[in-house]
Amino acid sequence: MGLSTNAPIILLPGMDGTGQLLKPLAERLSANRPTHIIAYPFDRYLDYDQLARFVGERLPRHRFVILGESFSGPIAIEIAATNPRVAGLILASSFARHPLPRWMSPLTWLLDARWMPSTLMAAAIMGSATTPELRQRLQDVLCSLPPAVLRARAKDALRIDRRDRLRATTCPMLCMHGSADLLIGQREISDILAARPDCELCELDAPHMLLATHAKAAAMVIDAFCERVAPVHD
Repeated sequence: MGLSTNAPIILLPGMDGTGQLLKPLAERLSANRPTHIIAYPFDRYLDYDQLARFVGERLPRHRFVILGESFSGPIAIEIAATNPRVAGLILASSFARHPLPRWMSPLTWLLDARWMPSTLMAAAIMGSATTPELRQRLQDVLCSLPPAVLRARAKDALRIDRRDRLRATTCPMLCMHGSADLLIGQREISDILAARPDCELCELDAPHMLLATHAKAAAMVIDAFCERVAPVHD
């Protein structure tokens, strides 16, 4: 089957913004359709609105499916609410409203990958599915980011509420959630389903970073959704 340029899939990365941890998933998805990761600037801080504009300037001029992982869910929601070319919206381990209590916002100053134990960090977001290779890749990615940028993104995530914007979306939608996710719980999933009762929900036996730890299973789910909403043609 030949690749179509009609409906590529656009991947928006988690809080690191680099997209490095999404590359194995992107390689699998690209076997069936054009797949692009939009990485964020790592040398300067952009808030959610600025990142939505940054992404918007780099989108295809034809129909596409957009996936927002974790931190990037609200950005994908904003794109889907405003861009008529969105053929499908996927939220993976993500949220429309901040996933943690607002009182935790001041604690974001503790986020500094230079001293945070990599084993503890990987266990929290990758669970038992982590491997030495994944743990090292995560550490390398986080250490490449200015701590101030990482902390600012964490603060933004704890303040965001895009439920109204999610209700404004009309394209087909998929929500992917890991049953072992320690960051995104049932409240966040309930928020999404309340805003979009027609949203398809896929629960995987996976941790928060399911796109990295379960790339093969995730790719199968994403491929099936994309084929339904934007079939690939020769």
